[in-house]
Amino acid sequence: MTDSSDAAVPQQSYQPHPYLGGRAVALRALAAWRSGGAGAPRTVLVTGRPGSGRSRLLTGFLMLCEPSRREEFDLSVLDPATVPPGELPAPPVFDATGLSAVQLRWLVADHFSPGAVRAEELDGRLAGIGSAGEPVTVVVADADRAGVLPRSGEPARVAEEVLRPLALAAGVRLLAEVDRADADRLAEVLPAGELLVIDLDREPWRDEEGLRLQAEFSLRQPDGAAQLARTADSPLVVRLAAWSARSAPDGPVPLPRTVGDALDLQAELHGVTELTLRRLLAPLALAGPGEPLPLELWAPLASAVAGKDLGPALAGGQHLLLPFFDLVTAEGRPPAVRIVHPALGAELRARLGSTVHEVQRRLATALLATLGDGGSGSGSDSGDGSSGIGIGIGDSDGDGPGRWAAAAPYVREQLAGHALEGGLLPGLLADPGFLLHAEQVRLRAAVEHLVATGAELPPTARTWLRLAPLFTRQEPGPELRAALLEHAARQDGLPAPEFGLQLPWRTLWARPLDGVRAVTAAARPAGGAVLVAYRPGAEPELAAYDALTGEPDGTDPALLVRPTDEERSATPLGLSTGGDYLRLWTREADGRAGAQVALFLSAEPLGGADLTPDGLLLLADARGVAALRPTALASVPPTAPASVPPPAPASVSPTAPTAPADSVLDAPASVAPDASGPAAPAAVPAG
Repeated sequence: MTDSSDAAVPQQSYQPHPYLGGRAVALRALAAWRSGGAGAPRTVLVTGRPGSGRSRLLTGFLMLCEPSRREEFDLSVLDPATVPPGELPAPPVFDATGLSAVQLRWLVADHFSPGAVRAEELDGRLAGIGSAGEPVTVVVADADRAGVLPRSGEPARVAEEVLRPLALAAGVRLLAEVDRADADRLAEVLPAGELLVIDLDREPWRDEEGLRLQAEFSLRQPDGAAQLARTADSPLVVRLAAWSARSAPDGPVPLPRTVGDALDLQAELHGVTELTLRRLLAPLALAGPGEPLPLELWAPLASAVAGKDLGPALAGGQHLLLPFFDLVTAEGRPPAVRIVHPALGAELRARLGSTVHEVQRRLATALLATLGDGGSGSGSDSGDGSSGIGIGIGDSDGDGPGRWAAAAPYVREQLAGHALEGGLLPGLLADPGFLLHAEQVRLRAAVEHLVATGAELPPTARTWLRLAPLFTRQEPGPELRAALLEHAARQDGLPAPEFGLQLPWRTLWARPLDGVRAVTAAARPAGGAVLVAYRPGAEPELAAYDALTGEPDGTDPALLVRPTDEERSATPLGLSTGGDYLRLWTREADGRAGAQVALFLSAEPLGGADLTPDGLLLLADARGVAALRPTALASVPPTAPASVPPPAPASVSPTAPTAPADSVLDAPASVAPDASGPAAPAAVPAG
């Protein structure tokens, strides 16, 4: 029986969210979560199949959470239950697109609890975010798009290493967008009473009315729109069908059910084979997140995929391709394109089947061809199924390093992913220019994946890989990366790679030595600088090496003398250090710090550092000791050589020598580099 009192009260009609055109049920649940009232879940996971509108729902909701964006809405016509409280600040949003789980952990930790300098500190910092009495809000968008390589498993790692600890933290209220498999795994470990899963493909969250409104707005043909809304299984399919109809306005309204149907119907509508359409779209479909594909590269890459010239087909296929790409324009940048949605890319990739590896090889080879003929390998396809880049790919003579510096950003970013799947990455890793100029996050992911398969890396690539965490975390520029890689190669017993760049230093020598806790410069009685390393508990505790050659020095430590304060003040360069970095700077005439001339970053804590009176940098880390010649020494006035102390008196017993003043035997553990000079820059983590 119907309650007559309810029937007598007219139901107020609200307008749909103007950006979403529906999703009222989901918006009510999200607004309740944001308000944090009694019974509201602490964690909400938005899921559904790719193309179901997860990202759009999250974007539309966050518009209502951002005070400046709320002003764009007429809130009086919206259902009040779908609008989050206006007095709350906008929540921090962390976009996982293209990020690794480790990167995302750093982003969240740096936002809420800055100051961590080691990855081992992150678990504690994430667990300590907020409190039960004063919880903080965290939004993680596009967790399903994490990672820079296809099928890398990064979304699952984000769910396990980032979302799970956040959801279990009593001081966090979490909203995250995830794929269904990860939502199911998280639901198994999170308290049921504190979790809400909004699955946009299932009731009550599936929005049939929203699909109808989207179709009507997009097609403006009531009959066709109604049919399309009943047929399409997601908002993405409605979008593709609508653009397909616009590409052939005199043709029938396409009625696809899936993304794959949309591809087939569009090819049929324009009288081309699905294979041609697939080949034209393959460069966009197989690109990773990040830089869009420069328009000028589209035809060469599509032609490489097809093995024939597709330039005319691309030039005449604007209407054919219209539904499937977005044009990206930016001031000062050439026009570029990208696939309209990852779900379309996944469908095209699936259709490539077992040929995807050959397609990736052809794409990588075509990208290499854009580098020109200088240096190593032309990148041309040999036509016999081989890579076409052959044995010359690792050469770095001629203008090889320079060609990588001049490569298009898209090439430096995307080449590693294509080369990995196409089988060309091992050859590329022998090229120091590629290691230096490739986008480091993507390269690290590709190399780690290659190592996991059991592949053997070239020596310089092994050295690069141990520095990769430092490169991806600190993001140093190419010059500093080159200098650090040069030093690490010498530590590993390799020749110094040539990068074609002016480096801030050259490593004279490096020797393995464990347990160093301090180093100091010293002078022999007969002249000549030595590095003295202090190793507490070792036998002997002091180890000395010639500062220029690195050869062990047998001088009695009691006769080795450290530079005096006057000699240090006359050193052409100054030194300041932290736990895992050091800086070199010039000295002004009055002894004050001048311009910074070098920055050294270490992936491990430094054991010590010092300067010889003539400016050689002596340092120690977990791998041993080394001497570096700063390039800046060539541009600063030479200093007078350090004074040489007189030899010990003849009456002193050689078995028990008398240590001169400032002997290295005087409290060697307290030997420290000159710590004067400007404070460390904020971008460099303190030790």
